[in-house]
Amino acid sequence: MPILDLEKSETAVSFSCDTVIVGAGAVGILMAVELARRGQNVVLLEAGGMSLEMQSQALFRNARSSGFRLDGLHAGRFRLLGGTTNFWGGQLVPFDPVVFERRPWIDSQGWPVGHDELAPYYARVMGLVGMDGAEKTDDAVWRRAATTPPPLGDDLELFLTRWVKTPNFAKLFRPDLAGPRFKTIIHANVVGLEPNAQNDRIARVHARTLGGRKATIAAHRIVLACGTIEIARLLMMPLIDGRATPWSDNPWLGRAYIDHLDTTTAEVKPRKGRGFHNVFENLFFDGYKYNPKIKLREETQRQRHLLGIAGAFIFRTSYEENAQNAKIFLRSILSGRLPENFWQFPAHAIALSKVALPLAYRYFRDNRTFHPSGSSVIFRVTSEQMPQAASRITLRDERDALGLPVVDVDWRIDGRELETIAYFSEQVRDALHAADLAELEIHPALLARDPRFLDEASDTYHQMGGARMGHGPRDGVVDSNLQVFGTSGLYVAGAAAIPSSGFPNCTLTAMALGIRLCDRLIAENQPVARHYSAAAMVSA
Repeated sequence: MPILDLEKSETAVSFSCDTVIVGAGAVGILMAVELARRGQNVVLLEAGGMSLEMQSQALFRNARSSGFRLDGLHAGRFRLLGGTTNFWGGQLVPFDPVVFERRPWIDSQGWPVGHDELAPYYARVMGLVGMDGAEKTDDAVWRRAATTPPPLGDDLELFLTRWVKTPNFAKLFRPDLAGPRFKTIIHANVVGLEPNAQNDRIARVHARTLGGRKATIAAHRIVLACGTIEIARLLMMPLIDGRATPWSDNPWLGRAYIDHLDTTTAEVKPRKGRGFHNVFENLFFDGYKYNPKIKLREETQRQRHLLGIAGAFIFRTSYEENAQNAKIFLRSILSGRLPENFWQFPAHAIALSKVALPLAYRYFRDNRTFHPSGSSVIFRVTSEQMPQAASRITLRDERDALGLPVVDVDWRIDGRELETIAYFSEQVRDALHAADLAELEIHPALLARDPRFLDEASDTYHQMGGARMGHGPRDGVVDSNLQVFGTSGLYVAGAAAIPSSGFPNCTLTAMALGIRLCDRLIAENQPVARHYSAAAMVSA
């Protein structure tokens, strides 16, 4: 069935289905594809259109931030089919087992789901997004690269991240999105939830366009996969008739909002020769990208009561800005929009042409990226945040163009992250010196454990929490199966359910949780009769 545009509908639209999924980003699309391929009747709702639209995107600009600077509140959220997958790089990293454990030093109850239980779903997601051809182990990659990684001591571990070939899920799953297996509706902004007559289950989702067109979707299961902040807002809003939700008194609703702290900790001076470059430049085999990083070992975290953290070496070359701007330009064109600085593209292309030969030579001969020997290098780390209840999402009295309450995100940083960042950076410095690969000049304020060092840190657009998993309603909003406490048939799929994060971006874990939820929904096997109105048959 063609993708349906609610904004083009002449009359109100109504559907019935097995499962309605709110949000067509990474998690929502993957879940819809998985359920539909397994015979379920699914409706997938996307608030935006096929490409970025200023009027729609402006709804995100209403959001307020009253805590630590949160750039991703406005720059890291996108309203269009495919969501943030239109703009991310596609890096896939699983959470380490320690993340799921009870870690008293961060006041965590631990996850109600263990790492061993989630591990098979990580593998399934990798297959679904086209990673079957990638090397399964880091050792296999290093063998193909003819490189022996140096020993880094007892506290550190060198590892490789993997990057999906087609990061834009609207493109990757286009045949499914426009095919006969399920219905995809764009410009469908969810404005409220409606319970059944017994008030023990959410039975309908109400959606509206900015132009006033309406849709009602009845479903046996409702899955919220529309991004952390939007999920928290929907759960904190009253029911469509104005009554309080059955879960409104949950003490964790909107709380424990987390992200990652990202900051440069050192200037790096590689030793002469290609040793440093051969270990830390990106690798490419069979079209797959592998990014070398260093992380703090799990046992060190347990022994020293530290957080998860990893770092990468960033090469700042004379052509890097040109390459990044060229990438942005090309992605924008492929997404159906023209970037504001489009007139600068010829200059970037000319600058890149000057290094095209060594770039190609390094890529095809060594399967690596090219960085001139004179390139400056920095060490940039991504640290886990200490979860805390005071870091929260709330609703303001003011309303947006859809009549929904504007959100306020009070992102709180505990400060104990500083010791993890400092200790880790010192261990990397000592390890690379011992391996005769490079010298690191760590920022003096970090060496001194000066709390002001964290003032320069930034978020990573990895928005998590607000509807976190818990063992019960006393320590979470959803249970181990992602069902909201206090009702049935209402689920949270996505990073909003993550209670603690380690250092990786949350996308792979959120997708793994989503596929695990698909298994549960399939097992229930309670289909609803298929139905759609004639007014719904409007293609995008």
